[in-house]
Amino acid sequence: MATVREAGAARTRATLIAVGTALFAEHGFAEVTTAQVCAAAGVTRGALYHHFGSMVGLMEACFAAVDHGVVDTLSADAATGSPVERVRAVSHAFVDQLADETVRQILFVEAPAALGWARWREIDGGRSLGLVKNLLVAAHEQGELLPRHNPKVLAHLLLGGLNELAMFVAASRSREKAMAAAHTELDAVLDGMFTR
Repeated sequence: MATVREAGAARTRATLIAVGTALFAEHGFAEVTTAQVCAAAGVTRGALYHHFGSMVGLMEACFAAVDHGVVDTLSADAATGSPVERVRAVSHAFVDQLADETVRQILFVEAPAALGWARWREIDGGRSLGLVKNLLVAAHEQGELLPRHNPKVLAHLLLGGLNELAMFVAASRSREKAMAAAHTELDAVLDGMFTR
């Protein structure tokens, strides 16, 4: 009996996260009400509060789901090639992820506004930084990173730059032009980091 109940609770939670993510991405966190979320999910307010405590709690779960999905996708892109090729692949794949409106809106518009940057980084749990840092350390160990760079410090700089690129793309009127410009500038920055 407990297993059936747990499965039902997991389904309800997943449904609320999917509905919340879609509504927050389309309308903005500040414009979405608990009534809208519950109606779209087919659940009571009590279920929403039981699983998340508040709308902010729901946004945290929505952000975590989208963020972890992006990092998992980028980690797959980092699986093959030389360290330099992997850094390039992950960096450009990150920019490509910004074509997805849900990724763009949840990660770089709605979650920062609703949660604040400190909580945003806490929920990410260092997964993004860890991915970038591991790639740069590998490039350093293979002699592919210019010797003047400290890979652990450079990881913060590169990730910060990627996040700012995301903010630039999210705020742009022409996403296609913004993404093309982001790819061009990213190549120029990466060219200056590596020995080849």
